[in-house]
Amino acid sequence: MRLVLIDDESTVRENLKILLNMYTPHAKVVGEASGVQEGLTCIKLNHPDLVLLDVEMKDGTGFDLLAMYGKIDFKLIFVTGHNEYAIKAFKYSAIDYVLKPIDPDDLKAAIGKASEHFDEQELNLKVSNLVGNKNTVNEQQNVILKDAENVYLVAVEDIIRCESEANYTKFFLSDGRKLIISKTLKEYDQLFAGQSFFRAHQSHLINLNHFDRYEKKEGGIVYMKDGSVLPVAVRKKEALMIRLQSL
Repeated sequence: MRLVLIDDESTVRENLKILLNMYTPHAKVVGEASGVQEGLTCIKLNHPDLVLLDVEMKDGTGFDLLAMYGKIDFKLIFVTGHNEYAIKAFKYSAIDYVLKPIDPDDLKAAIGKASEHFDEQELNLKVSNLVGNKNTVNEQQNVILKDAENVYLVAVEDIIRCESEANYTKFFLSDGRKLIISKTLKEYDQLFAGQSFFRAHQSHLINLNHFDRYEKKEGGIVYMKDGSVLPVAVRKKEALMIRLQSL
């Protein structure tokens, strides 16, 4: 696998080369660059299979480079500092990233995933979503969802609720669609944290923007605007009341 490293910190690039040599000997670094313009030239000259791309550089961002390059025909892993907002943006778009300082296991896992099947159209959709989300507030963002056969671009505000099905999550959308995604409900509870979502029950994550009413019974029952009727765990009742009062 031919790699290009683009990062404005020479120490990061050197560390990456050491780690790649130690843990992924099949990956060969064929070029490196310290900024957007230099990186653009490096990619065009070397035709890499994979680019490890810094987010913030002195002459711009990794997003600027991708916009200048056009249609992406290489695999991509972002390298970024520990920033909660940035990490959530990558997760929303299902794009691989490694955090600085770079953990060898994280890098090895990311390279391993990059060695799998490459869908150019899918990656370009993910990057487009990442760039689009970058300047929007949470409720106006889109999230990439994948099932066995399709990749979906879904507006967060259109998600009515999520329901656990073993190691899968079923999404109920405002247009009536139901998508079954091979990730756990816990993962989406964490992904949507800080937004209008509430884990009402072990099996149910609801979008309070689609909440209709709450009926008091034991833990209680939630009625959603699409007609869904869902249980509320007893231990979640007080937290739900607090969230509803803050809307």
